[in-house]
Amino acid sequence: MAKVKISGLANYKDALDATNLGADFLSFDFIKESTKKVSEKLFLDITSKLPPFINCVAIFSNNEQKDILRLIKKCSIKNVQFNEGISFEVCKSIKETQNVKIFKYFRINQESNMLTIASYKDVVDYFVLSVVCVNGQVSKDNYDIVLKVMDLKVRVFVDVDIMMQFDDIKNFIKNVNPYGFDSDSLIERLAKRKDYDKMSAFIKISHGF
Repeated sequence: MAKVKISGLANYKDALDATNLGADFLSFDFIKESTKKVSEKLFLDITSKLPPFINCVAIFSNNEQKDILRLIKKCSIKNVQFNEGISFEVCKSIKETQNVKIFKYFRINQESNMLTIASYKDVVDYFVLSVVCVNGQVSKDNYDIVLKVMDLKVRVFVDVDIMMQFDDIKNFIKNVNPYGFDSDSLIERLAKRKDYDKMSAFIKISHGF
């Protein structure tokens, strides 16, 4: 059964719904440019009301290292995700000095540099791979690249793109069997609101139901 990560959460109701539906990880944007960026206060307000077994993830991109470290300490963050703009050196430093699990995001396409991805295998706990769809289709090359990343023996989440369909998740389970699936825009109703029915369907399919 694949794990499920719900990203782009920006309110307590959606976070609680995701928890009750069986999500394993809940992600919140601390990305400056994100329309779903949460404040420290909102993050603490939401996460303090959730059950203690839920794994909350703070997502960063182009954030200064000092700001990341401050937020980790102030918000008692246990899981961080680094998107574009966070260097290998920052990733490695935080892995070595902070008691956190690290997710590293990569956008996957035919030009993906496997050497770059492989360089992170010893400094991250999870990869999050965003698969590029062409005309709404997931190509065989995408599956092959994900399989190559999985050979690095790091747990892999496949980030389900808004262009993908729920059948693509079933195909990934059949052909790749990743550790988990991550979704944000595919299960939205509005920019800061998830669609309960879509979120429920996504979680059920990812869990193999």
